[in-house]
Amino acid sequence: MRRRQLILLAVVGALGWSVARALPPGTSPTLQGLAAARGLVWGTAVTNDQLQNPDLQRLVTSQSGLIVPESELKWDGVEAAPGRFDFSAPDRLLAFAREHGLVMRGHTLLWHEQLPGWVKALPAAELDKALATYIRTVVGHYRGKLPSWDVVNEPIADDGTGLRRNLWLERLGPEYIASALTRAHQADPKAALVINEYGLEGDDAKTARKRRSFLALLRQLRDRGVPLNAVGLQAHLYANGSGATTFRTLPVFLRELAALNLDIYVTELDVNDRELPAAIPERDRAVAEVYAAFLAAVLPEPRLKLITSWGLSDRTTWLNSFFPRADGLPQRPLPFDANNQAKPATLAIMAALGKS
Repeated sequence: MRRRQLILLAVVGALGWSVARALPPGTSPTLQGLAAARGLVWGTAVTNDQLQNPDLQRLVTSQSGLIVPESELKWDGVEAAPGRFDFSAPDRLLAFAREHGLVMRGHTLLWHEQLPGWVKALPAAELDKALATYIRTVVGHYRGKLPSWDVVNEPIADDGTGLRRNLWLERLGPEYIASALTRAHQADPKAALVINEYGLEGDDAKTARKRRSFLALLRQLRDRGVPLNAVGLQAHLYANGSGATTFRTLPVFLRELAALNLDIYVTELDVNDRELPAAIPERDRAVAEVYAAFLAAVLPEPRLKLITSWGLSDRTTWLNSFFPRADGLPQRPLPFDANNQAKPATLAIMAALGKS
């Protein structure tokens, strides 16, 4: 029996025959197909270089309804020198999306990383002018073409005690967040504007502090009428050997976000396996369990609109560069393996999406 048939049988077993009967004859379930049946979009981060691989390109176009540039829309690539904007790389991604019937969302306008050196050197007044020009030019270039933007990325301090002490806060003050959102709205009034943050998913005390600071920021913005449509939960999750990763408190947090009349996006989903033993079956099982537990916590929330994994294939994960395993083995954090084949994580995600 061919591998594709074996995978289909495994997926049918995970989803149940009621879902499988709804599929067109001879087709396998896909992440986007199952997500769409729930009124959601499944997306993935990609780069132009990754899409040079035909197998990966096929995986992206068959499994996703949305793409997000992993790096091509960050400031150091778009405006490496003052006033010299280069949209060639993100424009290629947008052309790819349109060719294959996908949409593309914007990531990210305002971050404390991947900034050109000339931006870092600006005094406060000049920095604010440069930021205004940047947002107006970039969002204006894609006006009406991208449905949403991660406008402000990671504004909360790692310890959860308040706003991050970054260049923006130190030189422009806390008003920089409202200002960025207002300018983005002016540049494209129809785009959904998002504040994107990590470390908001778990049940530990640090996460609880970060949630409180995040909610305080959101409430201030809502009270002032600052344009904001959604929050992004990055969902860079961890599998560990000391016990199951849990998300017991996450549904309540999601309801608090929804109560502020905000949509919820999962924007950068993956599962770090660096703390797990080397054996692939054990690692894959633990990673799949984290996906299942997380999706069980978020999928019932009505304001959830999209889920984007930070890549689809293990061959493209950023974790091997930024969080390598001590044993030197490649991580296996994404929905498909390095050969773009299904694995336990695939089945766990599809099973979660397929549940009614």
